[in-house]
Amino acid sequence: MEILPSALSFRIIATLDLTADDDVPAAFNGRVRFVQDGRVQAVGWYRNGVLDDPARSIPAYIRLRADGQVKQCRHYRNGRLHDPVRGEPAVRGFFADGTPRYAEHYRYGRRQDSPTGAPAITKWRHDGSVRSVKRYPTFDRREPWPAAAAAT
Repeated sequence: MEILPSALSFRIIATLDLTADDDVPAAFNGRVRFVQDGRVQAVGWYRNGVLDDPARSIPAYIRLRADGQVKQCRHYRNGRLHDPVRGEPAVRGFFADGTPRYAEHYRYGRRQDSPTGAPAITKWRHDGSVRSVKRYPTFDRREPWPAAAAAT
């Protein structure tokens, strides 16, 4: 358990330190740090045992490099990759210096073009030029939202 500042109060956060081979307990709510050789390799936020963003601006899963820099961040909703807000990608990867390497858009766990027209996958070279672009068709937005239990 950790106490973290939250606005004018504090939140108590359940935190587990697991190795990459360990499973997150079912119905766990809180933060999981995946540790190997004494180094945090990734941090995941879980709700009901599945990855879920703790807030729209905070990704549910962050992979770190050996120096602690962010390698990849992923936004989830009820255990499925999902763009956190309109036009912002669910998955972002970064080069070691922090410049963007790739961005991927998802909706309810399905890769697709962003509603703003951005392609589903964009990859960049280290100099910032576009390396590749892939487009995926959008699916019917009226599809019912799956229950969190069905996501597992």
